[in-house]
Amino acid sequence: MPAAPAKEIKLDQGGLRLLNLLIAALPQVRPGDPRTFIGYKQVHDRLNLQQHGPTYGESLKVQGLNSLADWTASTGKPGITGLIIDKEKLTPGPGYYKLFKRPLDDYAWWLAEIQRSVEFPWAAHIPKDISDEGTDDSWSHEELRAAVVAYLDMQNKERAGTPFIKKRYYDELASKFGRTSKAFEYRMQNISYVLTIMGRDWLTGLKPAKNVGPNIAPQIEALIAEIEGKPSAPVVAFEIAVRNELRSKELPKPPGNLLPKSSTTTVTQYQRDPSVKAWVLKKAAGVCECCQRLAPFNGADGESFLEVHHIRKLAERGSDTVTNAVAICPNCHRELHYGERAKEVVEKLYQQVLRLLRE
Repeated sequence: MPAAPAKEIKLDQGGLRLLNLLIAALPQVRPGDPRTFIGYKQVHDRLNLQQHGPTYGESLKVQGLNSLADWTASTGKPGITGLIIDKEKLTPGPGYYKLFKRPLDDYAWWLAEIQRSVEFPWAAHIPKDISDEGTDDSWSHEELRAAVVAYLDMQNKERAGTPFIKKRYYDELASKFGRTSKAFEYRMQNISYVLTIMGRDWLTGLKPAKNVGPNIAPQIEALIAEIEGKPSAPVVAFEIAVRNELRSKELPKPPGNLLPKSSTTTVTQYQRDPSVKAWVLKKAAGVCECCQRLAPFNGADGESFLEVHHIRKLAERGSDTVTNAVAICPNCHRELHYGERAKEVVEKLYQQVLRLLRE
């Protein structure tokens, strides 16, 4: 009776992150030269892991190394974990050889496994039933900051009309942090979502993805303000909490706060030209330049109430000029800041209001 096949071991999330890091390192590897391989500490640092155990090697074992090694061995894949070595001895730890039932000095076999790893089509074999996006808690502050920096850089290039390729940004981040390019692309879509909550424009092609955790979204908001050097009143944590409550099947009537606490925040304000606002309002003559309807009510001064909106927002380095401003009703104004069709409405305004110039 034939022996039953060995049960395939599942790759966990830590193992997948480590695998992606090693795959990204393969182009720089020369299989016959261990000096081009990666040290235990290097891997630990690149993955932003906390140390668990007396050595970096022991720490890696419980944070993906054992999972990845067992998975490759049980599925007959190349021993790619042999890329991780003691940089002084220039060899993997004894556990590597033991797992594959090889003598501790079988260097020829080890280097042949690295050659196999370089040639192996890893993309076709990465498990599809787990994701390296991970829980929000698994994303370090450094990873989030790098993603926001890359996003804002692409957005600035888009506004300047400078060509760029998004995938190159994703690939560079993936290589640095050991996640897939797809994970960073999705995180960029989370950044787009945070920008919409802030009433800001988002990068074309990165449609807002709302599945961002309540711990990560405020961090993204704070990073945007820090990197742009424009302090703003935080709104994202509150709005995310509201959206999460709205998803509840049952929402009991809340007691609220009889004496809400106050806080003081430093914000960035822009000095505007009152003559620009007056000119735009006068030109509109009480009719919304977006929906073409009359102003919904008169203000306390008896004048038709319309709001002036900058097509390229001042927070995004837009000018305070009549060629970048329109008079619109409150509904259209909110849609331009927060609507899922905001980009379409902007294009409509550029076609409809002939004085507008793209910036």
